Amino acid sequence: MEQVVGAMDAQEKVIAAIRELASENLLPAHLKSAEINGGDTAETLGLDSIGAIDLIDRLESTIGVRLPDDFIGVEDSVATIAERLRQLQKEGS
Repeated sequence: MEQVVGAMDAQEKVIAAIRELASENLLPAHLKSAEINGGDTAETLGLDSIGAIDLIDRLESTIGVRLPDDFIGVEDSVATIAERLRQLQKEGS
């Protein structure tokens, strides 16, 4: 299992996953190079429900922890997603 990550590391993992998915044309292309910060929400980044599921799947494979299908909501910020990710990974270790 992956090592438990800190809050900033978790946020960096979320942003990296968003950029990877954008590079694979699974999320809006502008996210490949757009400035993404902790306050950006799934909605402001342009994630639809399919994009959210793609991001959940990518995060699962990145950290090795199963995430619920409703892990990402439209109002969730990158920082909120990262904190939830960190907590779930901590609980799973």
